[in-house]
Amino acid sequence: MSPTNNFGAEKPGPDLAVILRAFEGGGAQRDMILLCNALAARNIRIAVLALRPQGPLRAMLDPAIAVTEIPGRKIRYAVPALRRLIWQLLPAAVVSSEAALNLCTLIALRSLPRRRRPKLILREVGSPSIAQYRDPYAQNRIAYRILRHLYRYADRVVALTDGARRDLVKHFAVPEARIALMSTNAVIPDQAAARIAHWDGESGREKDLVVCVGRLSPEKDQRTLVRAMTLLPPARRWRLAIIGDGAERGALEALVRENGLADRVIFTGQVEDPFVWMMRARVAVCSSIYEGLCNALIEALACGTPVVATDCPYGPTEILKAGRYGALVPVGDAQAMAAAIVAALDAAPDRNALKARGLDYTAARAAERFLEIMGDLHFSRATTSDPLAAART
Repeated sequence: MSPTNNFGAEKPGPDLAVILRAFEGGGAQRDMILLCNALAARNIRIAVLALRPQGPLRAMLDPAIAVTEIPGRKIRYAVPALRRLIWQLLPAAVVSSEAALNLCTLIALRSLPRRRRPKLILREVGSPSIAQYRDPYAQNRIAYRILRHLYRYADRVVALTDGARRDLVKHFAVPEARIALMSTNAVIPDQAAARIAHWDGESGREKDLVVCVGRLSPEKDQRTLVRAMTLLPPARRWRLAIIGDGAERGALEALVRENGLADRVIFTGQVEDPFVWMMRARVAVCSSIYEGLCNALIEALACGTPVVATDCPYGPTEILKAGRYGALVPVGDAQAMAAAIVAALDAAPDRNALKARGLDYTAARAAERFLEIMGDLHFSRATTSDPLAAART
């Protein structure tokens, strides 16, 4: 008799099929790739299905993980092709992130016969009730309106923050039993953790250098940060590095010029290694109106870099433990942000405490938690000889 997978199919499929929009973008894509690598290191068999299988983040993925292109290249055309690929692969479980892709994946799987339907795990990486109106991508805003009624049909909806968990229960009608809270995320790769461990925490720091890492987009509100920098004492020779790219770049560059700050503010564009800047910075700032989690804050903490963040829904206050590990200021308040930046520049930080908090978010820890979530789904034929069951134990 031919070997079977967890669902009794004639051909063994992967333990997990991971659906990606592209190998580019921000935290949602980067942390999913890091999670894949960490799970693969635990002998979980993974197949990545991507609408666009090339991009700058492709080099981060373990080359042993197979990547298959989803025909169509655009989310709105992908449902039939995705359904067909899942039918052929027969994975034990499927995981997706981002609202539009979550909706597409949910429709594709729910249209499969029950006997051939994998378990479905949807990651909610944003602040859903806010993102449905303010997400920078129209397809995500539309998808959130529909997911208000459909999220509950996933086997698990994984939230990155407790705020998002409450949001899903209250505004998206997801039963609490269907929601799993990660309480960590795959933000710090093993290589970065090793580099930080062999660094004294001070070498390379640049006096009064402030860094902000993130997409240049209205919800990130770097305009408030630029206005805050104009309020710092004129005699202070601060510099600001804005790391990232996006639709707001032109407007932000114009704002910098209008305020006579062109010699103090640099725009680096997208960078492959944000840790290079976090290890140089004296302070890192998150100025967002809302956040799913805010990986940039975690990267800064892991480097022992003090942070200033807006007290926005939901990530920063949970990462910083309500101000224990960094300053929280009201959203859009340039004056409060300026005062907090000055205080952080002048303070002597406890770098070890900051590093320890940041290293709560390693890829290895996220893999352990994700395996617990998969284990709770009670795969029907998992045995101790199965890679998934072995990794869980």
